[in-house]
Amino acid sequence: MLPYKAFAAQGSEHLSLPLRLCSIDYHRDSPVTSPYSFHVCQVIVGMKGKGVLRLHGEKEFVLKPGQAVILKPGITHEFEQQDIGWETAAVRFDCNPFVLSQFRLRAHKPLDLHSSNRVMELIERLQRQTRSEEGTALKLSEMVYSLLLEIKLQSESLQQKASYPVLTTQRVMDYIHKNYARKLNLDEFSRVFGYTPQHLNRIFKKESGYSIYQYILKVQLEQAADMLGNEELTVEQVADEVGMEWRSFYRLFQRKYEASPGEFRKLMKQKTPS
Repeated sequence: MLPYKAFAAQGSEHLSLPLRLCSIDYHRDSPVTSPYSFHVCQVIVGMKGKGVLRLHGEKEFVLKPGQAVILKPGITHEFEQQDIGWETAAVRFDCNPFVLSQFRLRAHKPLDLHSSNRVMELIERLQRQTRSEEGTALKLSEMVYSLLLEIKLQSESLQQKASYPVLTTQRVMDYIHKNYARKLNLDEFSRVFGYTPQHLNRIFKKESGYSIYQYILKVQLEQAADMLGNEELTVEQVADEVGMEWRSFYRLFQRKYEASPGEFRKLMKQKTPS
C-alpha cells in the first residue's frame, strides 16, 4: 500500500471532462471529527476495522471493510472510530450530476462489495497515475470512471445474489398458481427454471416453509375450497378441476379443513347471507 497522505491530482482544472479527479485521502484511526463537507463527490471505502459515518440530516451508519459509500457534494459528515486500526480511503472527484446519475449508484448508504481488494487496487493505480508523467487529466478521468463502474458491478452482483432465492421462490409460486390443475412434477420445474430438482426444492422450502409438492397441494385444496361455493359443480368435478384424483382429494381435503368436501359446502352455504 502507498503512503497515507492526501494530494491534489493533476489536471483537475480540465472542466470539460465528465469526471475530474480532485484528491485521494487515506485515513487511519480516524478520531471523532467536526462535521465538514466538500463541494465535490466522494467515494469512501472501508479498508480495515469499522467506524461510524454520520451524515447531516440523515441516519448514521457503520462503515466496515468490504463496503463503499458515495457522498454527493455539500453533504456534511463526520467520522467516529469504533475499532483500533480503522482505515478508509476516500477518492474525491468533480462531475456533472447527470454523469453520476448514469451509474445508478445509491448515494449516502453503504454499498456491499464482493472484492474490496479489487476496488483498492484501482484506487492505488489511480494514485500512482497522478504521480506519473502519463497521468493526464483524460487518463485520470477514465480511471475514476472504471472505479465507479467496478463499485456498481460489484454491488449489483451481491444484490442479485442475495435476492436470487426470493425471486426464484416467487417465480415457482407463480408457476404453480398458473398450472396447479395439471399433474406437476419436479422434473418439469427443473426444466423450466434450470436447476436440479433437489436444489430447487431446497431453495423453495427454505424460503417458503413448504416443499414444492406441499405447496402444490396447498394451492389445489385452497382453490377447491373456493370452488365448492359453486353448487353447479359436483364434488367430483371440483376434484377434477384442481387436478386431483377423487379419493386422494376427499382424504386430503378432510385433513386440512376438518370436514369432508360435502360438509364444507354446507357450512359455506350456511354462512352465505340469503
